[in-house]
Order: sequence, then C-alpha cells, then structure tokens
Amino acid sequence: MKWIALLTLAALVVAPVPARAQPQAAVQRVGPSADVALPFWCDWGYDWEERCWRDFSDRLSVGGDEDKVWRSALHFPLGAIPPGSIVFDATLSLSFDGVCLAPRKTERLCPARNYTIDVHPIVGGDWLREREVEIGPLVARTRFWAGPPQRLAWDVTDLVVEWVESGAPNDGLLLKLADAEEDFLVSGPRLPSSEFANAGLRPTLEVTYLPP
Repeated sequence: MKWIALLTLAALVVAPVPARAQPQAAVQRVGPSADVALPFWCDWGYDWEERCWRDFSDRLSVGGDEDKVWRSALHFPLGAIPPGSIVFDATLSLSFDGVCLAPRKTERLCPARNYTIDVHPIVGGDWLREREVEIGPLVARTRFWAGPPQRLAWDVTDLVVEWVESGAPNDGLLLKLADAEEDFLVSGPRLPSSEFANAGLRPTLEVTYLPP
C-alpha cells in the first residue's frame, strides 16, 4: 500500500494548478447626460440674453450665424467605469444627416463642402455660469465632406485616460469649427443631440477599458 500512497502524492505534486481567470476588456457606451449649443462672439450689450440664447433643442449647432458663432458642449458620465481601470480606446461619435445652419433662418440642407470640427475639453463644470465657457487645448479633429449622411468620429482616448486613470475633472467636451473655418455667416452642421427623435443618431462616447 505504501507505493500506492507515494504514487498518489506524486500525482498531486505534478497536477496542474487551475489558471487564474484573466480580466477581459469591457466596453462602456454612454450617451450624454447634458448637451447644449452655446453662442460665442456675441455682442455683450444689454440684450445679450435675448439675442445670444442657449439652444437646448434636438440639434447641436457648430458654425457661424449672423451675429454669433455656435459651439456645442456635451458631457458624458463615466462613473460606471471602476476606479483603477486602464483605458484602451475612447471614441466620440455624432451623426451628420445633411442639415446645416442657415444664417437669418433656422436650418437648411448643407452645401457640398468640407467642414473641420475640433474637440476641446471644457474647463470648469458650470456651462451656464459664464457667457463663454473656457476650453483647453485641441484633443481631436475630424474633417468630412458634407455630402451623404454619415457617422462622425473623434479619437479622444488621451483625454479619457486623464479622466479615468488620473482623476482629472470631467467637465465635458466642446465641438467647434477649426479656427481657419470659424467666422460669422459661414454656416456649419446642426448635428442631432441627445433629444433627437431617432435614438440611433444621438451622440455617444464608447470607452474600451480593462477593469482592475
């Protein structure tokens, strides 16, 4: 019986230890908790609130109107991503469905031309406290031909890494035409917002990360 016991002990020693489960990458796809089109370059006269109103409608304007330049702000909550996660990729997506600003009017079909939309981080959490929110350096840029409807995308990975891994304040993102294109009366796209009837055209932020 002694040799049977020795063989059993040897089998236990050489038996493979079950592999420890490895964490799998997760994907968090969220819509904005807030979004609004904000007026910039407005005359700071007594009737500012009347002429330079903020647009909470179902579209986000990005471009030049008759007496103002529109830029749009979006905030995406990331509290569902566990602390200590490692971010691999983050993509901001909005839809272009052919609708543009029409100075002196509401909207129109876009002329066939290129637009360049830049993304900047917003500095400061209260968008409505100041007449013009402060923005940080450029983090992403997309240039597109305003022809057929399409989904626009910006790689904002570096910024989301700062928010999730470094604890930087997440005060939102701001969309604007590139400096060389932005001016009064130049028009620009009106992109579906989080209020848009077709949920498939609403803005999203998709983050791929490794949980801790």
